[in-house]
Amino acid sequence: MPVPPKPPARPGAPLAKGALGAEDPLSRSRRGKDELAEAVQGLEEELETLKARYEQYFLGIERREPVRWREELKRNVARVKGAFTRNAGLRFRIQALHARYLSYERLWMRSAREREEGTYKRDLFKARLHARAKAERAQEAGGKAAAEGAGPAPVEPAAAASPPAVPARPPQPAASRTPAPGGVGEAQLRALYEAYVAAKKQCNEDVSRLTYEAVARSVAKQVPELMTRFKARSVDFKVEVKDGRAVLKAIPKV
Repeated sequence: MPVPPKPPARPGAPLAKGALGAEDPLSRSRRGKDELAEAVQGLEEELETLKARYEQYFLGIERREPVRWREELKRNVARVKGAFTRNAGLRFRIQALHARYLSYERLWMRSAREREEGTYKRDLFKARLHARAKAERAQEAGGKAAAEGAGPAPVEPAAAASPPAVPARPPQPAASRTPAPGGVGEAQLRALYEAYVAAKKQCNEDVSRLTYEAVARSVAKQVPELMTRFKARSVDFKVEVKDGRAVLKAIPKV
């Protein structure tokens, strides 16, 4: 009596063990880890870009607060934080990303509230930002050392969360200083440079030879020409992405 043929597999039915094209659990785990690590790296870069955008906003270079970008990044960070991984290094990296975002978010919300109440000060915002970044770097260094089995690295006191007194900088030689162009202060130039570098990294451009002095000289050269050509009182600069490349756009104010 002939044996009837086996019915065809249902669409979407799992492949039998050892079937051609089946992915073993180890490969699937490695692929999931690589995809999660790639997502974390992208979010880290987005956070740095958003940080630069907020600096521009609080320094008056950007007129609108990037609230929608912040909310979208918050959702993506929370989604990555809820992902499962057995890799200890990747788990620590995700936790550090989440903690860094929450730290920046608290700073942005407080500065925005002070700006609405009329008590906001630019120098205080920069001091808070630098103190918080310094404390985070120390904590990350301690966490990495502990994850690798070494004793935790010394962490500075938690009082760094409130802005410490900013020490006076030693005077620099006059030849080494980069003069700030008319209408653009040094703090704005620094924020503009950081946003420019972050945008270039986002576009996968090489920034190894891009220095603050070069950007400051370029701005200083353009400001007098633009003020004369457009009879402007001052000139603002903003970072834009055009044709896949980050560029500085000058905005004369007449």
